[in-house]
Amino acid sequence: MTARNQEFEPTVSIIVPVRNGEVTIPALLESLMKLDYKRDKLEFLVVDGNSTDKTKDIVKQYLSAKLLTQDGNGLNAARNTGIRNSKSEIIAFTDSDCVVPTGWVRNIVKNFSDPQVGCLGGSIKGFDGDFLSNYADNSFMPVLRIFKKREVLNSIKLFQRYPAGCNMAFRRKALEDAGGFDEGIRHAFDEDELIERVCKAGYKMVLDPDCLILHKHR
Repeated sequence: MTARNQEFEPTVSIIVPVRNGEVTIPALLESLMKLDYKRDKLEFLVVDGNSTDKTKDIVKQYLSAKLLTQDGNGLNAARNTGIRNSKSEIIAFTDSDCVVPTGWVRNIVKNFSDPQVGCLGGSIKGFDGDFLSNYADNSFMPVLRIFKKREVLNSIKLFQRYPAGCNMAFRRKALEDAGGFDEGIRHAFDEDELIERVCKAGYKMVLDPDCLILHKHR
């Protein structure tokens, strides 16, 4: 690791959109509290989409997490709500049914030491190694995106070369230049269109398998 990478420790906001996530979100929040990164440089924002279960009560038990009520409808609206209420230079996203390793943020930050990098995607693997998780991870067309090697790209080439919404991060300036998430898009892979705009704005995209999270496959 270069001296530059060692000194680069920007503030990082982690945004978690959720609706009715009472079963899975405790494990995610516990993992976020264990991240190996300076606590005064981390910000946790949970954006609730009008949950009808105990999700909000659970989030309130974690004093480090800021609970927000979603403005508008759809996942992209939740993401934009989190961005508007965040303060950090780097903005990372994950989902309520994920668990992050302790080094997740540090591995993300390394990639943004290059000022030309505007967005990043990491790999997603099954949480518990059961049959469904193994099938989803190892099938010919994996359910979630798994990157075999680190790549730096200037444009989108193939579908599997997009970051996944549950494990992606952006430079705030890149989000501002690209205009944020399109709240009119409410179908699967709704983050892809923004990633294309970030690349078209002149930023690089990194795909890094070291930025790994674990996902509870449904």
